[in-house]
Amino acid sequence: MSFSFTAFLTILFFSSISIILMYFFLQNNKLIKGLGIGTLSFCIFVIVIRLLIPFEFSFENNLVCKRLFPKIIFFFKTPILKLNGHNICPLHIMGLIWLMGSIIQLSRAIIIYENFTKVINKFPAVKNSEIQGALRKVLQNYSKPMSFKIIQANLISTPMVLGMRKPWIVIPQIELSENEWYYIFSHEVAHYYHGDLLIKVIVELLCIIYWWNPYIYLLRGQVSKVLEIHTDLTATKSMGESKRIEYLECLLKIAKYHPSTRVNKVALNFDSENVSTLSQRFHIVLQNSNQKEKFKLKNVFFMVMPVLLLVVLSFCFVFEPYSISPKDASDTVELTKENSYLVKNQDNTYDLYVNNKFFGTANNIKNLPADLPIYKNIKEVRKDEKK
Repeated sequence: MSFSFTAFLTILFFSSISIILMYFFLQNNKLIKGLGIGTLSFCIFVIVIRLLIPFEFSFENNLVCKRLFPKIIFFFKTPILKLNGHNICPLHIMGLIWLMGSIIQLSRAIIIYENFTKVINKFPAVKNSEIQGALRKVLQNYSKPMSFKIIQANLISTPMVLGMRKPWIVIPQIELSENEWYYIFSHEVAHYYHGDLLIKVIVELLCIIYWWNPYIYLLRGQVSKVLEIHTDLTATKSMGESKRIEYLECLLKIAKYHPSTRVNKVALNFDSENVSTLSQRFHIVLQNSNQKEKFKLKNVFFMVMPVLLLVVLSFCFVFEPYSISPKDASDTVELTKENSYLVKNQDNTYDLYVNNKFFGTANNIKNLPADLPIYKNIKEVRKDEKK
């Protein structure tokens, strides 16, 4: 296992196509229901894992590219200046910018999270019996109930869950009924038990590493959507139609509370970041029933397999620019009509001359450049030179 620039570009190429495909798949409600959110989650999972392991393996094969790719690699690896006796090329400069950007992004994320938690911790824990009762009712559905600390703060617009070891749920200062608090806690507690907090952290880490790649932010949106839909389906799976409608009304009420407020990115919140995702969640929850959609193998073949195939290809092949080794280049001659010509022999063979020097005899000239001059004898060559 090793890291190379060409392998890295290959991984980016296949992963970017996979992310685009997943984006279009997740726009289709029927597809989500037919394939199942678990299948789509697995596809996103393998994309994330591949991006976290941008290395070349010994079993991979090279795919030689002769057109644009060699020029790209040549540009990045061509020295542009010298520093303390070392050649500096665009690849070194881009690597330094990448590293500095990642450090800045990581520092920014840590500072924002610490400041956010420091401010939230100043608020007292909620003692309201109605809110606490709703949480206890939700935790009865789990065999290993955790102790969740509830904090109510006017700094946020939507409920969210934080903390992997000692979880706490932060709720906005809004008046809700006990049933509505039950729906909210059903959602946030499900996030915690699904391990969604860890997934969120991993995706944020990807965004820090690949901060310059726009497709990573597209992937983050897909992960967020999958997590929310999965949690909605978990929270409403035992509900009847009327209860599911109440759940969605609560979702809409929270979304209308203060939609312009930005929440912490490493938290998992009750509402969606945009109207289209919220609308999609409504449709999926309303269409969900205890009776599963009939499984169709062709859906998996035409929708899921292309994504998985692209990830597999990134493990099997590496794009490499076409090049000739220095040793071979020293023994190689490019035949052109300016430096080469042929002289036909009586036995229908051809003598090849390069720079007016005999190079060799060819029995067949089909593989030679078609525009090479052909002469009957050396005298004809000399006459042509005088002209």
